[in-house]
Amino acid sequence: MASETTKLKFTHAWISIMLICMSCASGWAQTFEDAFQLRPVRLSMRKVLAGVLAKSLDVKINEVDVQIAESRVDAAWAAFDPVFQMGGSLQDSRTAQNAQEYVQTGGLFIPLSEPNIFHQRSLMGETGLAWRMPTGTTVELFTRAGSFLNDINRQSPPALFSPERAATVGMSLTQPLLRDFGFSANLAEVRVSRLNARIADLEWQQKLMEVVAGVMREYYALCFVTENIEVRRGVLAFAQTLLHENERQREEGVGGLAEVEEAKVGVAMAREEVVTAMGQAIERQRALKTQLLSVAQEAQAMLFVPSDTLPPAITFRSTRSRCLAEALAARPDHLRLLEDAEKQDVILKFARNQALPRLDLKATLGASGLAGGMGAAYSRVLDRQGYNASVGFEFSMPLGNRAAKANRDVAEARKEQAVMAVARSEMHIVAEVEEALGLLQAAAARLSYTRESVAAADLLLAAEQKRFKQGVARSFDVLRARRQMADARSRELAALADWNAAHVVLHARTGSLLEHAGLRLDSPEDQLPNDSRARPVQ
Repeated sequence: MASETTKLKFTHAWISIMLICMSCASGWAQTFEDAFQLRPVRLSMRKVLAGVLAKSLDVKINEVDVQIAESRVDAAWAAFDPVFQMGGSLQDSRTAQNAQEYVQTGGLFIPLSEPNIFHQRSLMGETGLAWRMPTGTTVELFTRAGSFLNDINRQSPPALFSPERAATVGMSLTQPLLRDFGFSANLAEVRVSRLNARIADLEWQQKLMEVVAGVMREYYALCFVTENIEVRRGVLAFAQTLLHENERQREEGVGGLAEVEEAKVGVAMAREEVVTAMGQAIERQRALKTQLLSVAQEAQAMLFVPSDTLPPAITFRSTRSRCLAEALAARPDHLRLLEDAEKQDVILKFARNQALPRLDLKATLGASGLAGGMGAAYSRVLDRQGYNASVGFEFSMPLGNRAAKANRDVAEARKEQAVMAVARSEMHIVAEVEEALGLLQAAAARLSYTRESVAAADLLLAAEQKRFKQGVARSFDVLRARRQMADARSRELAALADWNAAHVVLHARTGSLLEHAGLRLDSPEDQLPNDSRARPVQ
């Protein structure tokens, strides 16, 4: 009867101490502040992604490349901007004339001891507006004005005006007929710049996706090590409970010194496992801090702690063919190669055009006027006092034309390279998607087995506790079963983290990760000043 009473008291005491210790598990374990002098900062997955968009230098560096490429598009269009031209000159000349020149300027053919010196002072000015059209046509509108005072018009008669004022208004046109003819030749730089801007944007999207995938995997890994700390703290609390109970039994003369020492070993091992798990949490900080902090001082004495738990595993229902179709249609790295192939095609067309001879049609039409005043001279222009019209062509071709032909051959080779790169990318996508699907299936199978392991370890712990209550098993046997259950739970958490990471990899390889992560990409036109185009969906 006394033995039964002792066992009953022992059972009630064991249950009470275990409940107290489990509720105060965090009190037994060291904190990050105490153990490592680190300040925990709790982060949700949403805050992590927002931090990537706001502070990731990797993402911002590529985003600057996009801005540079878009500026180069504007620079390419500048070739078609009108150009205002203006010039003028003042000339004062004294020219020794031969006999013919002397007669032409009104002199008499008389033998002279010295040549006649013809003196003229000229003031010339010209203003014009020229621009090139996407067809290659170059148009120039111009006006020229001049004031002339010389030895002839100083004499009246025969001169009507002194000085003479001349004005001309006209237009000239140059139209290439072979080289530089048409939109494909003249808009090549604009189209290449646009494609480069698109390529830079896709490279930025790819970098953003890589960074997001990396921080999501790191966040899930950090969730695992954080939750694993609590698992190990549970083992420590359990070990502390056994130690206190064995010490109490020894004081009452029921237990022995060996069991107390075994329990102390169990507590020491559990504390070591807690600290080891905390060290793993510190090791997982580097990648997140690199992407979330833009200033080195921000990382000092800081420890990221997830505020979210690991998402539960769900059944993946997408088919292989659907994943491949999504990847080929959405992956930025593959789309970049398609854009590059199109760019090489534009360059090839331009190179073929530049290998042609140059044949330009040229035409000029102008009206002129002469008077004693500049206003009167322009009035005579409107009255079409004089006019000038001309039309003709100009042909030129380098003999051999080796440079243009070599550039054309290089463009053809690069176009072939770009096409092969697209084909290689398709093969890589097929292999990567299949690999990601295989990893996801393996992670799902592993998670299922670990859950079976947890269930079996839980049954084993219950059996050992029952045997301990019956006095058949030692407390150390119970602690070993409890540690086995914790190990199984740790493996389950690791498998769940790996399953989520595999899910991230699959979404990244199908090009749907940003949408899966709840990030929206604005078009460049909708981008706010000094703001990222990517933003979390509200």
